[in-house]
Amino acid sequence: MSAEKRLLQEYRSILKEQRQKGSASTLSSNGILDLKPVSEDNFYKWTAKLKGPTDTGYQDAFWELQIDIPSNYPTQPPKFTFIVSDDIPRNRRQRQTNQIQDDDEFEGAEKEVLRHCYRMPHPNIAFNTGEICLDILQAKWTPAWTLSSALTAIVLLLNDPEPLSPLDIDMANLMKINDLKAYNSLIEYYVGRYSIEEEVYILN
Repeated sequence: MSAEKRLLQEYRSILKEQRQKGSASTLSSNGILDLKPVSEDNFYKWTAKLKGPTDTGYQDAFWELQIDIPSNYPTQPPKFTFIVSDDIPRNRRQRQTNQIQDDDEFEGAEKEVLRHCYRMPHPNIAFNTGEICLDILQAKWTPAWTLSSALTAIVLLLNDPEPLSPLDIDMANLMKINDLKAYNSLIEYYVGRYSIEEEVYILN
């Protein structure tokens, strides 16, 4: 199967699930708020929105990711990158609300206010670039993985970091010395500093 056929298959599956009524969306229950190609004319670049796990410093916040897909997908893994920025648009909440207010894509979805965060403080994620260190996105990738299942693995990584393979040394060192109070406080500090409230839709 070619990369484009596989990606179209995945996209149709995502759209079908998003349009289901009367049952919880597996995507949203796994912390995936949105997953789609940037353009239907180019299936090799996607965007995603991930919600932070509950009972963590990431709770009530979400992050955007860029997904770059190679031409030999799914043989080779896609590249997932958290989108980072120092330029936080303080008026973004109003723009985002107006932009999607009448979009049929969100019919039947619940609106929720979350913090849109532009940095990801985590031992396995580079703070300044958003690069992710996760084995299933590298040597342990197999064609059985999909974009949505890989995103689910990234959400799980947020709750279960691997400090022995760090991209953020400071965060990893706090984990290594088991200073969880300082670790969680640092997450909450950065989430508060690099975020702005936005209204988003949760698909049910």
